[in-house]
Amino acid sequence: MIELAIHFIENVLIPLGGWGVFMASVIEEVVAPIPSAAVITLSGFLFLKGSFSATLLFKLIFIVALPAACGITVGSLFVYGLSFYFGKPLLEKWGKWLGLSWTDIEKIQQKFDAKKVDEIALLFLRTIPIVPSVAISAFYGLVRFNIKKYAIFTLLGTFVRAVILALVGWQVGSLYYTYAQKIASVEKIVLVFVFVLIFLFIGYRVYRARTV
Repeated sequence: MIELAIHFIENVLIPLGGWGVFMASVIEEVVAPIPSAAVITLSGFLFLKGSFSATLLFKLIFIVALPAACGITVGSLFVYGLSFYFGKPLLEKWGKWLGLSWTDIEKIQQKFDAKKVDEIALLFLRTIPIVPSVAISAFYGLVRFNIKKYAIFTLLGTFVRAVILALVGWQVGSLYYTYAQKIASVEKIVLVFVFVLIFLFIGYRVYRARTV
């Protein structure tokens, strides 16, 4: 099923140009198993040809980077929404095993409201290709970060990310998918590492609860 989705994205959507890149980016963001860098690196390979020029710069911005950033932002809002609406009831039910209550989340929300540095952190995280997007979207949805600020800084950060990945696709040519898979592999390692830390913390909390 995933292979069919990738084939559809590569052979049907992306060749359509900017709108195809946008739609492919939405799908890529929502369907987690699709290599996260595949759409943009392929777009860079397909649309950015020859040496650097004004024409190439135009295509980089308006056919690849901007449509991809818009698509990723729209797709990420799906994960953000799930975490926003279902995070509280799940936390109220299972949060005790994490030593985390909804009151703690509300305290984080208040800090986010008072500090501009959190917006910069979101921008920075969105810029780095190897940081798992789903983890970012879920966290900011859980703490109910202002949705307008979330969308704006996600768009800006993913635009920079898209420029980087598109240039990679332009430079590596037909090896774009190999590089996309490598980037996706690093993202998965980071995501697994985060989950391992969470499970270890849960195990520690359960152990402490039983021994106290």
